[in-house]
Amino acid sequence: MSELPIDPTLYFLLNLHCLIGGIAAVVAARKGYRLGVWLIIGLIGGTAALMVATLLKRK
Repeated sequence: MSELPIDPTLYFLLNLHCLIGGIAAVVAARKGYRLGVWLIIGLIGGTAALMVATLLKRK
């Protein structure tokens, strides 16, 4: 098995960050906001984007 250049825990955390960002995008899209924009925001912001998306009001 080849060795990973970075600690496997970091790969797990990066994947979790992207998953949470994707969930934030879906939450925002269900509230009437643009999915594509929120997908980018979610992938960059992760948990913070999810918290903001849950606080958004419906359009």
